[in-house]
Amino acid sequence: MGPNDTIRLLILNDSQQEAERLISMLHNAGRPNRAQHVTSEESLTKLLQEQAWDILIGHEKTQNLSPAEALKCIRRLNKDVPVILLTDNSEDTQSVIEGLKMGAAEVVRLDEDQHLLLVITRELQNRAQRQEKRIADRRFRESERRAQSLLDSSRDAIAYMQDGLYLYTNESFAELFGYADRDDLDCMPIMDMVVEEDQSQLKDFLKEFTLKGLEADKTRLEFRGIRHDGSSSLIALDVSHATYDDEPCIQFLAKASTAGVDVDTARQLEAMKWKDMITSLYNRGYMLQHLDNTIDNLAEDTSLSLFYVDINDFAEAVQQVLGIAGTDKAVADLAALLKSQTRKGETLARFGDSTFTLLTDKITAEQALERARHLYQLIEDHIVDVEGKTLQLTASIGLSLVNENSTNAATVVEQAIEATEKARANREEEKPILLYEPPVSEEEREEKNIRAEVQNALDNDRFRLLFQPIISLRGSEDEYYEVLLRLLNDKDEEISPSHFFSQASEMGVGTKIDRWVILEAIKMLAEHRSRGNKTKLIVNLNRDSLCDTALVPWLGVAFKAAKLPTDAIVFQVTEVDVNNHLTAAKALASGFAKMGTKLSVSNFGCGLNPFNALKHVAADMIKVDGSFTQDIQSKSESPEGLTQLLEQLHEQEKTTIVPFVENASVLSTLWQAGVHYIQGHYLQEPSMSMSYDFNMEG
Repeated sequence: MGPNDTIRLLILNDSQQEAERLISMLHNAGRPNRAQHVTSEESLTKLLQEQAWDILIGHEKTQNLSPAEALKCIRRLNKDVPVILLTDNSEDTQSVIEGLKMGAAEVVRLDEDQHLLLVITRELQNRAQRQEKRIADRRFRESERRAQSLLDSSRDAIAYMQDGLYLYTNESFAELFGYADRDDLDCMPIMDMVVEEDQSQLKDFLKEFTLKGLEADKTRLEFRGIRHDGSSSLIALDVSHATYDDEPCIQFLAKASTAGVDVDTARQLEAMKWKDMITSLYNRGYMLQHLDNTIDNLAEDTSLSLFYVDINDFAEAVQQVLGIAGTDKAVADLAALLKSQTRKGETLARFGDSTFTLLTDKITAEQALERARHLYQLIEDHIVDVEGKTLQLTASIGLSLVNENSTNAATVVEQAIEATEKARANREEEKPILLYEPPVSEEEREEKNIRAEVQNALDNDRFRLLFQPIISLRGSEDEYYEVLLRLLNDKDEEISPSHFFSQASEMGVGTKIDRWVILEAIKMLAEHRSRGNKTKLIVNLNRDSLCDTALVPWLGVAFKAAKLPTDAIVFQVTEVDVNNHLTAAKALASGFAKMGTKLSVSNFGCGLNPFNALKHVAADMIKVDGSFTQDIQSKSESPEGLTQLLEQLHEQEKTTIVPFVENASVLSTLWQAGVHYIQGHYLQEPSMSMSYDFNMEG
């Protein structure tokens, strides 16, 4: 779930006021949500059965429905809804212990909103990971079925053995021993298929291979096997540890390309497959496979390191100077140098034209960096001599740790390459050696840079206005566009206000930005209407402007200066801002009414009692929250909740707008519900001009 996705929230609290405060706090923190107040076990059961919910926040001491009963209900319905409990006890840890024993994901003290926000984020991430795991488990089972089918039909001879007995053999393996039916080998002792003089050798091999455990690499096994007709033949198998049917076992493999080929030829083919012909080191393919096997079998307390050694300026310093043949000799010389530094149990490979990779044995990060410095100095001091031409080269070295958190070879190599590139970029200041460090999260980076971007946008005119048409479903001749603000960062990427406005407000420039938007909108609208258009705009106001008592008089001057009628712009505020600043919103609506300007409330329908605010604030237009239409379109949810909300709004004679209309499937529902206006990418994406042809809707 992304930070801007709407949270489906259940609130278990006897206090309606506290429930509203939680909703408001989440909105103010940039976490949009749609909440329902749970008042009984029946209402909770109904809500859980009707739709999916992301999280439940409850007080530890509720009278209508206790947290224990709520948790029991969630478990009984087999729903994945993490529960966070709030406690009044600021010192006593017993309530925390009891809540966790009960099954709550966390217990948070009532006045610690920042702690609560972090816990909510964590639990939403955990829930998303559980959903991903369930999907992965289903895909894994399907993959296992496909893998079994491939095993059965493979031309490679494959068998799995445990405790000296065959667990599984495919048809090709049975044919290798002259059997017509693989079922004849089920549970057969392997020793029954080995000539007597080779049995002792085979027992010793299997004993040693088993003792090595998961640290054992693939090994070649050769023996004379007894065929079904009693004759014997030389059998050569690749042996590795594996898991079959959730049982640890040993895998035997004879490739179809080498089955029936004499052992010496098979060895030569194997060596050619995994060797680099110029340096006699392992090649890229072997390193990737070996690294994947290492990661798959790595113990939790083991840490290895991958060195990515890239010769600097290889094309200019080596290839252009020595030519093709000379370059090969130079590479071979460097390979020999690195091989002389390779220790027992380590793997060195030529990974690319100018790169080598070294997978070390157990090593700490500090030891890896120290060794990288030694290798760097060794290369720098080494003189490459090719047919009388001498070169002195340098390298950039990136390191990536390989431990229980590593997932696959490709990721480890990418990390090492990224570290190498960063090291090379700074080689003028220091030795180009760098250990890969995971980047800060996108959220952290955005939080860190957003203030600077806001200030830069103010100083250098880096704000942009976009316009999205709002289309009538009732044949109205009014032409509306919503004005959407975007901030352009240094990469000219558009950033939505949801990402930067809370920081802008903290900087004290929220009102300044809104007034810039208003003046730009008035200027562009005046120019547009001068060509005979009757267009009107809907302009959003943030909470700073909502509370700004000087806004209405200032607007009167702005309208007069632009010679625009005061009804040419509708000003829009969010439902949560209205609820949080009810007195200011009431005064603003009154000022707009006296001036002849309409007020719209957006993101409507997310509060526990959204209509309460409308009793005090005379809003002319209501734009319902976009999550209603998104859920209907993407999650195929029932439109009943939306239609009931619209019905109540129409009873109060409010003009309704439904946003996020992304396809035609929802149009009939909205028409039947009596919606006045619709908005969304299905009609037109936001653009820099007011160019929509409203006539074609007629």
